[in-house]
Amino acid sequence: MYTMKHAFHLLIMVFVTIFLPVTGLCQTKAAGRKLPVTMMNTEENVLHSIKNGETYSIYVWLPDSYHTTDSAYSVLYLTDANQYFGLFTGLAQGLQWGDEMPESIVVGIAYSLGSEKTIDNKWSKWLALRMRDFTPSNNAQLDKDMGATIKSGGAALFLEFIETELFPFIEKKYRVKDKQRTYIGFSLGGLFGFYAMLEKPSLFQRFIVGSPSIWFENKSILSLENKYAQNHADLPVKLYVSTGSLEEEINAGMVRNMLEFTSLLKSRKYKNLVLKTDVIENETHLSSPAICFLHGITFLFRR
Repeated sequence: MYTMKHAFHLLIMVFVTIFLPVTGLCQTKAAGRKLPVTMMNTEENVLHSIKNGETYSIYVWLPDSYHTTDSAYSVLYLTDANQYFGLFTGLAQGLQWGDEMPESIVVGIAYSLGSEKTIDNKWSKWLALRMRDFTPSNNAQLDKDMGATIKSGGAALFLEFIETELFPFIEKKYRVKDKQRTYIGFSLGGLFGFYAMLEKPSLFQRFIVGSPSIWFENKSILSLENKYAQNHADLPVKLYVSTGSLEEEINAGMVRNMLEFTSLLKSRKYKNLVLKTDVIENETHLSSPAICFLHGITFLFRR
């Protein structure tokens, strides 16, 4: 049943969708100048890591009530924020307006690419940095194929950065709930999500993993899971994993790999593991992120 709050938010959304683009266009034309586009409720922080020497741009999206209450909020940590921050926060904001998920803070981990002179250089640098941060071991052939001086295999240091530098920074600066963290990662970011889950399962309580690159290093993540299973009977996380059905042959057997890994998790009968797998029909590696994020949020948070 919709409340007055729902009706009010619906009216706001209709107004924003229909009227603001028109008035904004008229004002810009009248002014005869270009204006930068900014995202509401969003801040950017610069955080230098001692662990790996990288300087990160940390995007923070705050819920509407943040500055009018003294409440604490759960935090959703999103990797690949250079690409996915706008998409993810747009989905989260709409669902929070409709009371379909709790008001939460979204933290996007991005790379500072301002010094790169061209768009091609920016994206090339981004690809190399994410390859370094999201992969658990060095792959010389992958380094050669990427043609980058930045080498793969930096996941351990990236995880240390998140645990010992990013978490304390966010928890000191913003009002956050203790141990109410969600990890969101796609592709190599999905691989890193599995790595973080198995290396330090207490860091994140929820995961959204899209099209994980299980193929990396001959599916070495399976060996890490086997090592974890030998010493643990519990995996206390809520986990959503998806891949697009059209990724199967184009992207190194992504569907088969996902089903193999999640079937392995199910076979362990880990206490407190809540797992949902999702093969998204007729979607590719490039078209599935939006659906992955939406389905992941609703699985984790919808009442």
